[in-house]
Amino acid sequence: MTKLNFQEILKKIKPSEKELNEEQSFVSGLVERIKKTEGKHVDVVLAGSLSRNTHLKGDRDIDLFLLFEKKLSRKEFEEEGLRLGKKIFKGNKWEKAYSEHPYIRGEINGFKVEIVPSYKIDSTEELQSSVDRTPFHTKYLLEKLKENQKDEVRLLRQFMKGTKTYGADLKSNSFPGYITELLILKYGAFLNALKEAGKWKRNTVIDLENHYPFIEDAKKKFDSHLIVVDPTDYSRNVAAALSFNQYARFVAAARAFLKNPGEKFFFGGKEKPMNLSKIKKLLSEEELVAVKMNYPSKALPDLIWGQLNRLSKRIEGAVKENNFQIFRESHWTDEKQIIIFLLSVENLVIQKIYKRVGPEVLAEVHSEKFLLSHKKPVSGPRIENGRWVLETFRKYFDARTLLKDELKKMKKESKKDMKRALISAKVVSEKDLIELYKKNKEFQKYFTQFLKGKEEFLDY
Repeated sequence: MTKLNFQEILKKIKPSEKELNEEQSFVSGLVERIKKTEGKHVDVVLAGSLSRNTHLKGDRDIDLFLLFEKKLSRKEFEEEGLRLGKKIFKGNKWEKAYSEHPYIRGEINGFKVEIVPSYKIDSTEELQSSVDRTPFHTKYLLEKLKENQKDEVRLLRQFMKGTKTYGADLKSNSFPGYITELLILKYGAFLNALKEAGKWKRNTVIDLENHYPFIEDAKKKFDSHLIVVDPTDYSRNVAAALSFNQYARFVAAARAFLKNPGEKFFFGGKEKPMNLSKIKKLLSEEELVAVKMNYPSKALPDLIWGQLNRLSKRIEGAVKENNFQIFRESHWTDEKQIIIFLLSVENLVIQKIYKRVGPEVLAEVHSEKFLLSHKKPVSGPRIENGRWVLETFRKYFDARTLLKDELKKMKKESKKDMKRALISAKVVSEKDLIELYKKNKEFQKYFTQFLKGKEEFLDY
């Protein structure tokens, strides 16, 4: 394995002393201000990577948890959390966000701040809200994580960012930050973590506190491709939101890095968007069907990505059900103005007639139903290999027509933000995609990567 200077990488990703001092000063002031603010909260706790000093340079995210007594009703808990949050953000930009319950997040002095209400509990067995366990994560890691392991966490976190496998949000479906720290606790160092990850299989179990002495019990409890038992709560798999695709991508990236390490694994490829002539050439060689819609104004990306994922599955399902072969699907938004769905298909237009294979002739009832439901086929019915067979017209033979009709249905059935987006939805041509490519730099990066269709960390 070629040597790579990790200290040089750390220089690029580790906050400077000046940054750390600025962060600590800001957090101390904000915490003090919250404590002095009149309300029903009994304490405020800093959480997240900043609280453990495992954060990356430029990650100016402050996660503050307002702690309330267990006796406070859920209604009061939510109302008081929002009231205090709005009061703290007064004069600054803020928005209401949602986890298990609503909370306030925004920006103060260049820092992204989240003020999340949580119950003050003595153990995770008393959970009243999913976020109640977060202070226990902080306490556990502060006790367990060694000083020299903090930079190892930073390396692993940046590696995941560089290989696009970081983030538990609905946009990414990847590894949450908490897992990076648990993996370093498990394996000791960044390189060890990659060596072990390269050998991961389905149903890999990581159980730091040995909550499940028998691995099979953990597998039975969670049944997931990766099981990372929360050391502070045996009933939770920290990797529950990790998609199988992102799990596989991380494993592949770990193997590729160990064969041929390089900085690109940490900072991504530096390829420029393709020129227009190359884009046009690739589009002439590929059958694409695309849907474009407007991003709903003021909608939270966290909520929109979940709805986009569901819409994507519906679009893909409709296309497959009508016998179009899909090579790949992708969806994207700049989270400001545009939403795009892309489908690469074998053929945009398929034969109008298709062969329908029915039940075995010996199945009398099913045979009767099949024959009665296809009274005017193009050809048949006849018997082949003991089954009824006929040719009939497809409902859809053009993928664009199919999607236009599917969008009409979705417009009627959707609600709130996605209804606003779907009103503007339309099937667009390759010419429209090229025009968008000319104007939108973010789309240029996305579309270039889509058309190349290659994992950026691969050398072959």
